[in-house]
Amino acid sequence: MKRNIKSGVIANAKMEFQEYRKTGEWLNTAVPFDHAFKINDENQKWLLPIFESCNLSARKENRCAFEILIANLLECGRKRPVFLSRSPNEWTKTMYRRAGQSTIKLMNGLYQQGWIDMKKGFHNEEKREESRMTRIWATAKLLSYFRELPNGVIYDPVQLVELKDENGKLKEYTDTPKTLRIKSILQKANQVNQSADIRYRRYKLNAFLVAIFNRDFNLYGRLHTCGSRHHYQGFSGEDRQEFTINGEQTTELDFSGLHPHLLYAKEGIQFFGDPYSIVINDPQCRDLLKKALLSLINAGGTWIEYEYDHYKTGKHVEVKWWMTPEQQPVGVINLELKNDPVLRKRLEKIGITEASQIIDTFREVHKPIAHYFCNGKDNGLRIMNQDAAIALAIVNHFTKQSIPILAIHDSFIVQAKYRDQLQQTMKREYRKHTGFRCPIKQEF
Repeated sequence: MKRNIKSGVIANAKMEFQEYRKTGEWLNTAVPFDHAFKINDENQKWLLPIFESCNLSARKENRCAFEILIANLLECGRKRPVFLSRSPNEWTKTMYRRAGQSTIKLMNGLYQQGWIDMKKGFHNEEKREESRMTRIWATAKLLSYFRELPNGVIYDPVQLVELKDENGKLKEYTDTPKTLRIKSILQKANQVNQSADIRYRRYKLNAFLVAIFNRDFNLYGRLHTCGSRHHYQGFSGEDRQEFTINGEQTTELDFSGLHPHLLYAKEGIQFFGDPYSIVINDPQCRDLLKKALLSLINAGGTWIEYEYDHYKTGKHVEVKWWMTPEQQPVGVINLELKNDPVLRKRLEKIGITEASQIIDTFREVHKPIAHYFCNGKDNGLRIMNQDAAIALAIVNHFTKQSIPILAIHDSFIVQAKYRDQLQQTMKREYRKHTGFRCPIKQEF
């Protein structure tokens, strides 16, 4: 233990020294340049003197590029550098090619004036993985100039509703009444959340939401935080207990067994009880059972790829095979049991030695919805589309009252004083969308 503590202290000291010198691993902590960062309206006046020192014309694209560049630098502060390309060829591959030319000129001007520091990147044609983009970061001069700005940086992406293809790339689409309504709700929600002071300990959290759909507007649609750093959705349930909103403690409420309940509602049935523990009434087994049932609901088959060196021939072998929808839940259960021998022994004591026993029991106890099991991944995406609609309605209820709310798919965080209102709203919106009831788990 002493050795671990000592090595941790040494590692931290080394990182602090590298951060001080702006070298080594500190450079690898860089975050990508993000065009969605802006400076809020009331602080725009502070930009002009620095912009003029760069000796660029006052064209619109130059002013916009400058604002975005400064916002990225201030967002990172002293903690991390920002990486971006200084090559015009790289910028011409993106929708920001005109802004890219301005950004490169501005970087050079800010560097010459001492507002930023820079570690130029390099390109290795033979080993592209060893290439590295340029790193830039704010100097003490820039941070000192902007130190009086309260909440000066805002996050404002181009699209509040994203549609992605089967490869995860953005697709163009024509707005519909549905997408316009979602954008309107999210625009208000983001305004409310960005005006609030949302924190985890000393870190200010990114609470900007976008809705992401998969291939069409009936699949997926869940709300995701976006931006480069400190997303509140990236924290564990335990860490979320330390969230504060405007200096006040928060509470989190969660729908219990949401997806199985939604499937029963689709069949016109009110389900009672815990859909996971109905198989084995043991709290120690619930996480495994939850993963097993959700895998049954979402299984759509997937390609499995892995590489290894053959132990006899020493040759490098690449393997690719198709895992069928029926094999996916088995794989999920077996992996969990492999990683948790204590749980495996616990199940063996009650006669469960194979994944198929758990799956067969789920099919039996959930017979009314068993026809949805292993029925293709779109099945799960349609259910998520429904839970996303419920989440959006809950967010809309609070932001119409200018109350900050953090959505984490099927759970929600508000200031503790709004706990009862959150619980009532979740119950009401679930019933409104399904005609049935769904239990709500108490705060974590």
